[in-house]
Amino acid sequence: MSLDRKTARRLADRILGHARRLAPGADAIVSLSYGRSANVRFARNEITSSGDVTETVAAVTLARGQRHAASTTNQTDDASLVALVERADRLARVSPEDPEWLPPLGPQRYRVTPPQHDAATRDLPAEPRVAAAASAIAAAKQAGVTVAGFHETSGGASALATSAGLFAWHESSNIELTVTARTPCGTGSGWAGGTANRAADVDVSRVVATAVDKALRSCAPRALTPGRYTVILEPQAVAELLGFLTGSLDARRADEGRSFFSRKGGGTRVGETLFPESITLGSDAADPLTPGAPYSGDGLPRQALTFIDRGRIARLSYDRYWAHKQGVHATGAPHSLHLRGGTATPEDLLAGVKRGVLITRFWYTRPLDPKSILITGLTRDGVFLVENGAVVAPVTNFRFNESPVTMLARADLLGRETVRVPQHGLDLRVPALRTHDFHLASVSDAV
Repeated sequence: MSLDRKTARRLADRILGHARRLAPGADAIVSLSYGRSANVRFARNEITSSGDVTETVAAVTLARGQRHAASTTNQTDDASLVALVERADRLARVSPEDPEWLPPLGPQRYRVTPPQHDAATRDLPAEPRVAAAASAIAAAKQAGVTVAGFHETSGGASALATSAGLFAWHESSNIELTVTARTPCGTGSGWAGGTANRAADVDVSRVVATAVDKALRSCAPRALTPGRYTVILEPQAVAELLGFLTGSLDARRADEGRSFFSRKGGGTRVGETLFPESITLGSDAADPLTPGAPYSGDGLPRQALTFIDRGRIARLSYDRYWAHKQGVHATGAPHSLHLRGGTATPEDLLAGVKRGVLITRFWYTRPLDPKSILITGLTRDGVFLVENGAVVAPVTNFRFNESPVTMLARADLLGRETVRVPQHGLDLRVPALRTHDFHLASVSDAV
């Protein structure tokens, strides 16, 4: 069942009607989503699989006082919707009381956000995806390398309605292409990717060429002694680390002493300058560079949030419960993070580096210490030695131990261009950057 705004409203009203009839007195929240996702996968220079899935999902949460429960279905006939409501009500009646439960929101006013939906991308037929994979394979064969990759287009809509009168609606679409190239020598590997809301905005040939070039240049890497280095991090590497910062931007964690932004002795570090003046980090669904839904998952209007303003911790985010408890306005959870770019060109980032390392991306990243946000992981798909301002040779991969906050605190140059990189369920837009004393803890034999 496809969803446009009118169809979603009618479906939500049907579910709310069943809830009023079958669970009188209960609060109800209806969540609807419709989406199509289609992909092609290729490996070892041949197409290996494809998929195309379309699904409509309806969920209802029913609350009786502080007791609440949810149920989900992908069937929208009346019998299935009746069963959906009855199941949620049975579970709600026997659920324990939730002291943090708040009643559903009523009608809200949302900011107008830039269009995030492109019907042509959502409905893209298989042929363009196959053509992209074929072009990657052809380029790989010509260069004498082997490629693997994933090309996916998706699009759909979501709606939220409550028994208190709220109705919210949002449409989006997305394209993502990632390519990994490997050399016959077995030691060279390169990666590149692109993502956007419109298929026309991803340059397939550029993505493929970058991956192939990185692979060829990273063949036969030198061994480099582990230690602390000046590093130039490309956007994918910056985003991989920065994504771990998101949870610490929550005010509750900071107030309860569980966050890097908790102040010793109580309170938060809001107002402190912890980073260089070049660092500004925010989230804004109305920003054309990072468009998103104007509301959070509970229907709360998303505010434009500047978490770090020219190096100073400006604010943290509040969900409805914690805002109510603290007596402040709720902000909604961020849908994205945007690290503002600087003025540096790629050449500027290299200039003046006597001995350092350029890193394409990280892989298999895991948290070590939630409070300091210390992360471990591996470099991958293109690591290069930089000497006297120039890339001079590929080097072997490393395991690193580092935190996004120290990455930002020690950064002295940010790239002019910013790139959208999906990470950890968020959209991130980040530049490349140069930072210092980055801990490359040990050598990895992985390619």
